[in-house]
Amino acid sequence: MTRKHWHLAAAIVAVFAIVAGGRYASRARSGEARTQPGAVGAAPKSSDRNGGFHMPSSADKVRITAWIEPAGGQTASSAVMVRLDIRKGWHVNANPASLPFLIPTIEKASIAGKPVALDIAYPRGRNSHIVLQGTAIRVYDDGTVLKALLSRQAQDRFKATGSLILAVTVQSCSDKGICLPPATLTSNLPYHS
Repeated sequence: MTRKHWHLAAAIVAVFAIVAGGRYASRARSGEARTQPGAVGAAPKSSDRNGGFHMPSSADKVRITAWIEPAGGQTASSAVMVRLDIRKGWHVNANPASLPFLIPTIEKASIAGKPVALDIAYPRGRNSHIVLQGTAIRVYDDGTVLKALLSRQAQDRFKATGSLILAVTVQSCSDKGICLPPATLTSNLPYHS
């Protein structure tokens, strides 16, 4: 099998995994504002009727660490920073994704259940050695930081409610080109004055 055919087969497997579905898992490591345990689509418990089976997903390979930084002084907006903590040998698709069937990394925020507009300049990512349909796939590696500006109005809402919920959707793929179903990782940032 040629390298081109191998990558095509890997893409077909990835698409099948997405279509077949899976359970999205978000597990936390100890520390500040990391991926939340018990988030949307948490991993099944061994007491589940399927005997504890867990369909692998991107949440098994990626965690997020989030924090707020001032962006240009006290009167300017704040920056919401999210670092992607990705297991060795894996990466996630950049935004925009290189091909239509790949899931890009997307960051969203909400306060008290209402969406918050973020001004995000996604990093360009790097060209991977993986080529599908003649296109080198752009990816984010471990340690990539996403920076989004939070408007003054959103900062005021954040201060009033005391909490900002981040949701980062990722699709992780191995450096060999095998992709897992996407997952949405969440983090609850408490307000600190």
